[in-house]
Amino acid sequence: MRRLGLIIKVTRLCNLRCTYCHDWRASGEIMSFSVLARMISSALQEFDEVQFIWHGGETTVVPIEFYQKAVALQARFLRPGCRVRNDIQTNATRVDDRWAKFFKEAEFGVGVSVDGPRELHDRHRLDAGGRSSYGDVIRGIEVLKRHQVPVSALMVVDEATLALGPDRIFDFFLERGIKAFGCLDAKPHNQPDAVPGTSAAPYIGPERMTRFMTRLYDRWLEHGDSKILIQEFALIHSRIEGKGRRSCTMEGDCLGRFFIVEPNGEASHCDLFLGDPAYSFGNVLNLSFTEMAQSEKMSRLKHANDHAVDVMREHCPEFATCMGGCPHDRYISYRHNPAHSEKCCGKHGLISHIRSRLRDQQQLNPLRVVA
Repeated sequence: MRRLGLIIKVTRLCNLRCTYCHDWRASGEIMSFSVLARMISSALQEFDEVQFIWHGGETTVVPIEFYQKAVALQARFLRPGCRVRNDIQTNATRVDDRWAKFFKEAEFGVGVSVDGPRELHDRHRLDAGGRSSYGDVIRGIEVLKRHQVPVSALMVVDEATLALGPDRIFDFFLERGIKAFGCLDAKPHNQPDAVPGTSAAPYIGPERMTRFMTRLYDRWLEHGDSKILIQEFALIHSRIEGKGRRSCTMEGDCLGRFFIVEPNGEASHCDLFLGDPAYSFGNVLNLSFTEMAQSEKMSRLKHANDHAVDVMREHCPEFATCMGGCPHDRYISYRHNPAHSEKCCGKHGLISHIRSRLRDQQQLNPLRVVA
């Protein structure tokens, strides 16, 4: 089965000015209907399973009608047996009953960007006028919950998050009734020509992120509510238990299967590589995704990635779980992590910790299954 993931920058306009964000622009365009139609038709004619990840900027500065047209186009070009999934990432500040009703009826998965309690969130996520966005985000989350739209939160872990600690972060999500969330470590803007060891901020690095996540895992385990889903832990559990849960961050060979599409139709490999022309492949108005995936440029990237993955396969005892991790994690670590190792993607410590805790749980209670 041919699978494709599309991160769609419907616009880079945004009503917030998050300090660590690479994506927002004060002015710019919204994706045209011609780009939208060509992108959807190309994806659904060439692949058997397509995930449309609607992204910004802020996705809700674009009218609902844009997404209604997108859903109609998907229905128009959908082939028998082809599966479609829609997910949207939003800061939730503009979400109202109309938006929530649309997400529910169109079966959109909704991810909300929130960086924890107010004192942490408002360090970085202020609006264009320099005002707090926290209250509006929480209000938007409550609107989504009232309409029974499943909400998954996504937070960025930076120096302030580390200082506050994983216990306070876990308590926050518990207090807000948010049962699903994930954590992204803060990374600097891409510097393609940076030499190894170049200092850059913000950058947490794999060792400190591992310490944060292992304590968060232990706190989650101690709490004992298997209905709370922390994305990174659910994925690792699935891999350890041989259930094969999929994620681009632990597949090893995502090149050619994930693209970002800009408002003007320009396509690159994943939004994480923004600013590096080596990862840009052309425009959807002129090229199909299959042509981009089979291009000589993509072939060179795949060859380099395969080599890196082979090194980890040989040396890392947890390779069968991480599959080499995310190429962008290695991209950043190579340039900015003084302790960078080609033998590990950076997830070994967390995976081995989780494996050990699962083994302990099984020994204490052989009948218990940790979801």
